[in-house]
Amino acid sequence: MQTPDAFRAAHGDVTTWSSADIESYEHALEAASPAYAEAVASGRFVLGRNVAGGEVVVELGTAEDLAQHFKTSALQPLLIGGTSGSGKTDQAALLQQMQRAAG
Repeated sequence: MQTPDAFRAAHGDVTTWSSADIESYEHALEAASPAYAEAVASGRFVLGRNVAGGEVVVELGTAEDLAQHFKTSALQPLLIGGTSGSGKTDQAALLQQMQRAAG
């Protein structure tokens, strides 16, 4: 995988990037991040990220933390109604995601 600098050099002006280019660049950033490497090495999950004092802060947690995170942050909006693109109800899609995350 390319470093973020090499990716930018190879792909030129960011305003011309496709959605796939942007997603690939995000993967390059994650692969270069010590926090993501720590998550992989320790078997933990990235629960979120934010900026504090100009630095990106990555929140790591266990599978149980991830399940709780999904439950508290995603459950209420998804239970309002409707179906996902797969035709499943939002509740079914959420349950499936949580089951996959819990392993």
